Order: sequence, then C-alpha cells, then structure tokens
Amino acid sequence: MRQPEPLNAIDELRLFLDFAVPLCGADIAYKIRQWGHSREQAKNWLRGEAERAGGSLGENGDVLQFSDGRPRSGRAQMRVVRTASQLARGVAAAALLAQLEGKRGVVAFGGFYGVTAGPAEADTEPVQDGAVEVAARGACPVRKPSA
Repeated sequence: MRQPEPLNAIDELRLFLDFAVPLCGADIAYKIRQWGHSREQAKNWLRGEAERAGGSLGENGDVLQFSDGRPRSGRAQMRVVRTASQLARGVAAAALLAQLEGKRGVVAFGGFYGVTAGPAEADTEPVQDGAVEVAARGACPVRKPSA
C-alpha cells in the first residue's frame, strides 16, 4: 500500500487555519472580556492585531508557502511558527472585528471564519472587500464546513 502524497503548502495552511483560528478567536474574545474594553477599544485593538498579522505575512509569508520539504530547526523553524501563529491570530481578530461591525465573519485563503448562517441567511451573498471577503452577521470565529 502506497503512502498518500503530502499536502501542498496551501492545503497545509488551510488545514492549520481551520484548527488555529477558532482557538485564537476564543482566546482573543476571552481576553477582551477580561480587560473590560469598550466596544470602540475592542475594535481598535482587533484592527491593530489584524494589521500586525498582515505586516508579518507580508514580511515572512514566503516561509509558509515555499519549502523544499526538509525539516527546519532553530531560527528558521521559529520564523515559520511565529508567522503562522500571527496569521491565525490576525484572521481571528479580523473575524471578531467583522462581527463587532455587524457582519458574520471573513473569508481568508478560501475558508470562511465567523458565525455560520442560519437557514434564512444562507442565501445572502458575501460582500467583496479586497483580498478578504466580508460576509453578513455574528459572535466567535468558527470555520464553516465545506460542502
């Protein structure tokens, strides 16, 4: 029996985000409640968190997408781990920010993160917002199951 081919870098990233974004979203939502931020303070903090993640992805995104398949260690490994972690936190922050603004969540890298639609809302089209599509109403980032 043959071993299955390993996933490509994009599929691995999507799999990681499907797992990490809901966890980061729950952590961020818990911290915001603990800090007692007002709605505006929470929005500003979430916006900053999402922007930091975008900056990190811009600087180090190549380490997530391109690899020769060899295991990494030391600084190279920490660069990958740090970039992936910041990306997951940024997507979670963007999803929570969208929900605070009355939308369901965000679509990033082909996956929806936010509150899934109920039966009556399922027919609404997402609104295109640059590279990230913003959907329509919400509470904590959860990956929408793919059909």
